[in-house]
Amino acid sequence: MNDSAATGPPPAPRGARFTVFLAILLDLIGFGMILPLLPLYAEAFHASRITIGLIFASYSLAQLLFAPWLGRLSDRFGRRPLMLASIAGGIAAHLLFATAGSVAMLLVARSLSGIAAANYGIAQAYLADVTPPAQRSRAMGLVGAAFGLGFVIGPALGGVLSRFGMAAVPYSAAALSAVNLAIAWLALPESLPREARGAARGKPLFALADLVQLWRDIRMRQLMLLFFLVMFCFSIMESTLALFCQARFGFGAGAIAALFTFVGVLLVVVQGGLLGLLVKRFGDRRLIVAGIALMALGLLLLPLPPRAGWLLLATGLLAIGNGVHNPSLLALLTRLSGEGSRGETIGVSRSCGALARVVGPLAGTWIFEVGGSSWPFWSAGGLMAATLLVARDLLRRVPDA
Repeated sequence: MNDSAATGPPPAPRGARFTVFLAILLDLIGFGMILPLLPLYAEAFHASRITIGLIFASYSLAQLLFAPWLGRLSDRFGRRPLMLASIAGGIAAHLLFATAGSVAMLLVARSLSGIAAANYGIAQAYLADVTPPAQRSRAMGLVGAAFGLGFVIGPALGGVLSRFGMAAVPYSAAALSAVNLAIAWLALPESLPREARGAARGKPLFALADLVQLWRDIRMRQLMLLFFLVMFCFSIMESTLALFCQARFGFGAGAIAALFTFVGVLLVVVQGGLLGLLVKRFGDRRLIVAGIALMALGLLLLPLPPRAGWLLLATGLLAIGNGVHNPSLLALLTRLSGEGSRGETIGVSRSCGALARVVGPLAGTWIFEVGGSSWPFWSAGGLMAATLLVARDLLRRVPDA
């Protein structure tokens, strides 16, 4: 399952990468507006911490179930129509969230948001379509930079809008998604060649055999497992960080939004500016290992002293580690997959990440409930350190670009 060196990807249409970047950025601003405030929003409905974990998990469970299927549809019908459909689904999800009158409706709204979030994987497949293999880490970093900017602008904007009432946040996110849909409709060209789409249409829509074949590739299977373990640990932190800051420091919505903004700034600096240089200097494999090491250290340090300055150091390590790890690992996956199955491969990787984000928040909020505010981070940090040993052994057998 290797890229064809003879043909390579088609030339990128003028402005295509920027349009994809903008589409993901606008979507992530809306996501970033809601995510830091989600535990506080759910508590307004008297949700328990375990229930808050379920709300986080519902988003990822929907991705787990739908990401490979939507990735396969993008291989068959093209990236553009699936991007447009997912952005439209995001509008509906934000509106449903804004008008929710119960925890059950919040669960439904977050599930629909999870289905719509398939456009992240499709955007990554789009960039892989139009980028040579050796440059894909940087291309995946472009999506990561959009994530980072989303977490710079989104939480800050959400914190300001929350002063007008919590519902103002999802309504504004829906409006941003409507702008996103208009831009993508007008300016997003198709990236997948017609012959590649034709080859994918010759395959069944639900082809379990292809997934089994993908899983039998030992390098792909091990990389997927590595992705799952890292995302599991990281999602434990994501689902409990706001609760930790509220319990330890008395942070409200504004302070929590500011912390997520700080994380987003670091992601933009790393993925939007430094990643290309780092890949050339060190290669994907070393960056994957270094990213896991930094995340493990950040998780273990985060709950130690009761000072907010220490919190910035620990979350900074987490942001930098995540910023170099994720695009480098995705670049390896795209180089090991063929053109006609790239969307499906990235969809499967997103399903592995989504599965981690299903069980991670449930585990994190349960540990928070029974063990106290520090134990989710110490548990995740210990597992991340063990994952580092697995990664070092695995990546010796996977070549760099």
